[in-house]
Amino acid sequence: MSKRDFLSTADLTRAELDDLLDLAARVKGKRPGQVLTGKTLGLLFFQPSLRTRVSFEVAMVQLGGHCINLSSDDLYELEPNEQAVMDGAAEEHVKDAARTLSRYGDALGIRAASRTGPWQRDRQELLLRSYAKFASVPVINLETSFAHPCQALADVMTMRENLVSLRGRKLTLLWCNHPEPKSLGPTHSVLQLAALSGMQITLAHPLGFEVDDEVLQKSKQVAGEAGGSLQVVNDMQAAARGAEVLYARSWGSIKHWHDAEREAMVKRSLTSWRVDEQLMATTNNALLMHPLPVRRNVAATDAVLDGKQSVIYEQAANRAHVQKALLMQLLK
Repeated sequence: MSKRDFLSTADLTRAELDDLLDLAARVKGKRPGQVLTGKTLGLLFFQPSLRTRVSFEVAMVQLGGHCINLSSDDLYELEPNEQAVMDGAAEEHVKDAARTLSRYGDALGIRAASRTGPWQRDRQELLLRSYAKFASVPVINLETSFAHPCQALADVMTMRENLVSLRGRKLTLLWCNHPEPKSLGPTHSVLQLAALSGMQITLAHPLGFEVDDEVLQKSKQVAGEAGGSLQVVNDMQAAARGAEVLYARSWGSIKHWHDAEREAMVKRSLTSWRVDEQLMATTNNALLMHPLPVRRNVAATDAVLDGKQSVIYEQAANRAHVQKALLMQLLK
């Protein structure tokens, strides 16, 4: 049997998504037992992690397995390109690392979300995809600049728990200010799963902070086929009006992907793009969502993050449950 990786939410069918979330709901209500006894998950973090690392460790422990964690301090700089003449900074080729680690563990999780060059390079997820190509065990995307599928699974699970059916529900994905350039991963992945669920999606951002056009066009198509819709607006107030879910998240500018200083200059005039009580009051009693970590009183105010409509900690808690379901499907 060929292995199966989990690299993108775009790879899921509606039936697969429903099966995965139904399993997550069942394991949330009752622990499934030691179904992964003797299994080992290797986690490779090339960037910092709190919720992803801890939730995967908790998931494996509760299923009877265990994790090995490696950070950038433990890892050589890797070369992802084939036929490369490795006379530069890279100490090891990805194929050698992937094939070696496959002998030690039963699955690998990779977080590689840093900016390494122009957007057209980073959107290819070279390091992650190289690990998936050369590893003989399942590879899980723990976040890249392009996608964060595990986060999106927990987000959709949280929405389902609160709204039951997502078809036709109004979701606003709202860009928020942040002093640093952020990954587009969570935004792309939530957009794809919301479209697959048939939601009425409004994507709101300032000019210059457009998402990847291929993701946008495909999500529009999928949303339409699922009975939903997707529109893009550049007006924060209009986007929030009537929303049933307000998902706040900052993401970097593809236009200025290679120029962080220019992006920072543009964002100086965008400090009003944050979620506060006045904005929430224009929604349809919307759930407030954010994938965390959040810059309080920059992306959203304390009042809304700690308010009764906020489900940010439910999102975080559901990370462990969807990941248990995912691991059971990949490894059991």
